[in-house]
Amino acid sequence: MSSLNCPPDQTACLSRIAVFAAALVFALVAILPAQAVPARVSVACDNNYPPYCFLDAEGQARGILPDQWAAWSKATGIPVDFRGYSWAEAIRVFEAHGADILDTVFETQERSLKYDFSPPYATIEVPIFIHKSISGIHSAADLKGFRIAVKDGDASIEALAALGIESVDRYPDYEAIIEAATRLDTRIFCVDKPPALYYLYKAGADKDFRIVFTLDSGAFHRAVLKGNTALLDLVEKGFAGIQKETYASIDQAWLGAPISSRADLRFLGLVLGALLLLLVILSALAWALRRRVFKATTDLREKVAQLEESESRNRAFIAALPDPSFTIDREGKVLAFSASDLSGLAGPPSELLGRKFSDLGFPPLVTAAFFESMNKAFDTRRIGVFEYEIALGGKSSVYEGRVAPLSEDRVLLVSRDVTQKREQEERLKRSLAEKEILLKEIHHRVKNNMQVISSLIALQAESFHDPEDMRLLAETQQRIRSMARLHELLYDSPDMASIGAVEYLESLAWELATGYGSAPLEVSGPQDLRLTIDEAVPFGLIANELASNALKYAYPAGSEGEIRITLALDDARVRLAVQDHGRGLPAGIDPETCKSMGFLLVRSLASQLRGSLSFSRAPGLRVELSFPRTR
Repeated sequence: MSSLNCPPDQTACLSRIAVFAAALVFALVAILPAQAVPARVSVACDNNYPPYCFLDAEGQARGILPDQWAAWSKATGIPVDFRGYSWAEAIRVFEAHGADILDTVFETQERSLKYDFSPPYATIEVPIFIHKSISGIHSAADLKGFRIAVKDGDASIEALAALGIESVDRYPDYEAIIEAATRLDTRIFCVDKPPALYYLYKAGADKDFRIVFTLDSGAFHRAVLKGNTALLDLVEKGFAGIQKETYASIDQAWLGAPISSRADLRFLGLVLGALLLLLVILSALAWALRRRVFKATTDLREKVAQLEESESRNRAFIAALPDPSFTIDREGKVLAFSASDLSGLAGPPSELLGRKFSDLGFPPLVTAAFFESMNKAFDTRRIGVFEYEIALGGKSSVYEGRVAPLSEDRVLLVSRDVTQKREQEERLKRSLAEKEILLKEIHHRVKNNMQVISSLIALQAESFHDPEDMRLLAETQQRIRSMARLHELLYDSPDMASIGAVEYLESLAWELATGYGSAPLEVSGPQDLRLTIDEAVPFGLIANELASNALKYAYPAGSEGEIRITLALDDARVRLAVQDHGRGLPAGIDPETCKSMGFLLVRSLASQLRGSLSFSRAPGLRVELSFPRTR
């Protein structure tokens, strides 16, 4: 201890103390046990994280991290057993002491309880990717209800769970997620940005998916199991001993080198030439644009002039109309009016402008009719029409109001005095009613006169004793009755110019069946087919002749058979068929040339209708009349 006593010279004393302290430190270091240096370290890493680590075609780990660990091994002299696994497997192997170090790991709260971490050496964005067919997602809250693809063991699972999102589909690695996305097995996934972009570009699916937001921004660490800080310090010292040039060389090998920006005179000339060409193009575009603007301005002025001319013409046209017109807004307020004759207005112009239609003193029904027409004009963009009656100058007049839409909230009301028109219509209606009554009376009298003629023929027939003469008179009487029945139907018809064809046939069939004492004839046809008077007379006589002929000759005396009368409309032609299943025409009789009264009459009447007759003999006889329909 005396060696520590300071001599009178204080500087010399301090020197001796320093030497003694250094010797003491050297002695302590010498007697302390040296820290154990591992003979080899093993590293577990995600083998599906390009460009940091991925497997080549031979299954060897390649990328930035294998090269960095090789440089670490060279700097420390410690061999490195670098192993690539799926991420979940890498975590399992590490936690089971199958590896000393876990690389490419994010620090989370849960992992901090089990691992010790190195400082971060790379920052990684963790985005949410969605398919272009999905919209409406812009925050984490919008992900609820969707299933999200994640890598098994990834820190994003914990980050999503913290946001209340637990519906995830786990995949072994990022490449499997992208493959599932390209098959559209999943449309939303959470993958770290570097490998996501790598695999999307590789699969050619980069245009089909987009980033909606970044879920997290984590950092890569290297981790050891809790408490193994000596190994962690050794790892960090080894990486700190790697030269910066080595790191730069590794990054350039896997991330690429920037394109040189050095420019020579040739390049500068090309740039100047391009700028000159661009200047010429811009000048030409500016000149063309000025011409287009000038032309557009000229066209606009012409259109404005045309519009002003059209508006002036419309104002002059409306002012020249004898009918007053009003511009009214959607609330019914009178905004403007035009009238060449003010006598038709409900009041002075000063009392109309600015007032609502409902306040102009019209009856409630007129006001309601106007607003109904106005709403119809707004809704359908068509003219609405209503009529109203008011008393002006002690005289009641009828007006027709036409409401036309002008814009989204304005209409034009044109009011026309139609009193004389309505009075004329009433006179025409009365005149027409009188003529209809007169025409009905004519039909009624014609029918009565024909019945008188039929009765006279019946009286005359009593003086005849020859059966053939009596038969001819009976046929004539039946023909007269068929025409009388036509006038009777016209008298009862609401349409004085036509009758229902089926109704006429049914009436004739009933009279014939009653007259011959046979069963009712079967009549069928369209109920809406109507015949004019010019058609009905020959039509009825032909039907009468054919049906009478069938009743007289089709079946033997004392027996009855089916007789069918059919009416049809085919291709604008009326077809009447009378058919029986009886004996048919006697041999040697040709209906086309037969001179009998019945056949002569039928053929003559068919020509009046511009029609044709056809005859079918088996079975029985079928006669068909076809003629064009005139209405």
